[in-house]
Amino acid sequence: MTRIAMAALAAGLLVGGCSMKEDMAAGDKAVAAFHQALDAGQFQQIWAGSAPDMKAATPQDRLVALLDAVHGGLGRFKSGSQVGFNDNVSTGGHVLSLAYQSQYEKGPAQEQFVFRIEGGKAVLAGYHINSDALIVRQAVPIH
Repeated sequence: MTRIAMAALAAGLLVGGCSMKEDMAAGDKAVAAFHQALDAGQFQQIWAGSAPDMKAATPQDRLVALLDAVHGGLGRFKSGSQVGFNDNVSTGGHVLSLAYQSQYEKGPAQEQFVFRIEGGKAVLAGYHINSDALIVRQAVPIH
């Protein structure tokens, strides 16, 4: 590999690294805002601020019902840590997926956030949650 090619590759990696760092910061900020809005019961605002592909895939009443069930079933958000990510730029746009291990008042959850990165801002394009605490209720003893 020539010196020029190596320099171009190194410059590309540096630019990509800066962009990824900024993407991750925007994603983390958006996740924090999501949890704050969830705790405040601002489910309609979450839908209204989401990306067009989210709105096309999930009607407002369905997302509001889901978020109401999450908030009602799990309670307030306590803490979370990022356990995975994927930052992808393609002809279809710039998409950042973040996986979180979260703790709510009533139990743990695995959450996946999908964001479209638009103008340096992460806009919610998808939300997925998996939590036994949402499904399993205290069993009523059978006598």
